Amino acid sequence: MKTGDRVTLHIDKISSDGSGIARHDDGMIVFVPGALPGETVGCIVRVKKREYAIASPVDIITPHPQRARPFCPLYGVCGGCQLQHAAYPLQCELKKSMVEDAFTRIYKKPFPPVSACIPSPAERGYRNKASLPVRREKGRIVPGFYRRRSHEVIPVTDCPVLAPKVNKALGVMAEVLPTLGLSPYDEKTARGLLRHLIVRQGQATGDLLLSVVLSRKIVPGEREILLSKLLSPLLKALPELRSLTANYNPKAGNVIAGPETEVLYGDGLVKEILPPYAFEYDTTAFFQINTLQAIELYKEAASLAVRSEKDSILELYSGIGTLTAFLAAPSSHVTAVEEWPSSVLGMKKNMEANGLHNRVTILSGAVEDHIASLSPPFDGVVVDPPRTGCSEKVLQGIASLSPERIVYVSCNPATLARDGASLHEKGYLPRKITCFDMFPQTSHVETIVLMSRVENGVSGKA
Repeated sequence: MKTGDRVTLHIDKISSDGSGIARHDDGMIVFVPGALPGETVGCIVRVKKREYAIASPVDIITPHPQRARPFCPLYGVCGGCQLQHAAYPLQCELKKSMVEDAFTRIYKKPFPPVSACIPSPAERGYRNKASLPVRREKGRIVPGFYRRRSHEVIPVTDCPVLAPKVNKALGVMAEVLPTLGLSPYDEKTARGLLRHLIVRQGQATGDLLLSVVLSRKIVPGEREILLSKLLSPLLKALPELRSLTANYNPKAGNVIAGPETEVLYGDGLVKEILPPYAFEYDTTAFFQINTLQAIELYKEAASLAVRSEKDSILELYSGIGTLTAFLAAPSSHVTAVEEWPSSVLGMKKNMEANGLHNRVTILSGAVEDHIASLSPPFDGVVVDPPRTGCSEKVLQGIASLSPERIVYVSCNPATLARDGASLHEKGYLPRKITCFDMFPQTSHVETIVLMSRVENGVSGKA
């Protein structure tokens, strides 16, 4: 098999990026974007590496019964979605299989059955946030999404998975940006001012926050341009606009936002409600992008972590305190650790606003800096780390605290299974694995694993 060959493949399973996986007659593993397990497809080999190949389907010879027609005209070109060609029930089945596959390949020990993936309350229009690079394409300044497997920007003014007001704001920004006279960023030369747009919506409140991510601080003339030429049309079209900010990210690389944000209009915040709690957060804070599904995720995590009103809970990577609130209300106390300074401040304000400040101790700084000095006992430890998972220092620190339960929330099955294997070596076994579809139409899945301590070969309470 070589590049350019036409081959017929049977798809066995799906990869973590949503591609079908097949094995060619010569034994080579072939990834086929757009193919589904069980299908027979005719393909053209596009990339051939030593250990694998990538092929494009040109003929679905035997389609899956739940194959669907993609609803977005940019599907397959834009890299944002990977599973629109699968009917929604099948998407949930595939995500469950991704979690099972990660535990089989990486955890490599017996694990409990993975629950059926809990579907999202909304399949489209659910995303409360959009982050779009700004580039010059064909002589015009445009915001958009990256083309699949590249950093070429595809102009986008409307996206079916974005919340309606996020879409409306995006449309206005796309019209106004070319009139500002500000240069777009060039990744190759690291020159240009406009790097990204960030749009955030409080779905329950209607609040909108817009931010322009810039490569350097603005000078007075540029500030005047943003306030007169950008803010005015935004307010005219979007009366619900609460905040306009400028975020400064001078470093090269693929990190979107920088550490410094300047408020140009409003208070720099957006408000969201996860009943019965309300939260305010800023441009750079982490907030689950699927508001309705986040409520279900946090309820489940709290029910697994807190078994008694006397329980003391340790929460690592706490963000602005969304999950913290769900943990604090039914327990005696939560110790929450968060590194990002603006999120620490936001968490303090959110705990006060929700009447939970007396039940939460907030520690500011990296989890690695605090984990060794924390004082047990903690009945439960809850972790919700970045996609990269937890460092070995953090995992060892958690095990040294000897909690009865560990609740691990993850958006990356591979690092979840890896960290689960490390915790197994330290005396903890998985008891329940629940996955949630937080990201419909994409290959991403959110998972909660409950682990319990094993003592002298006998499992502790689960």
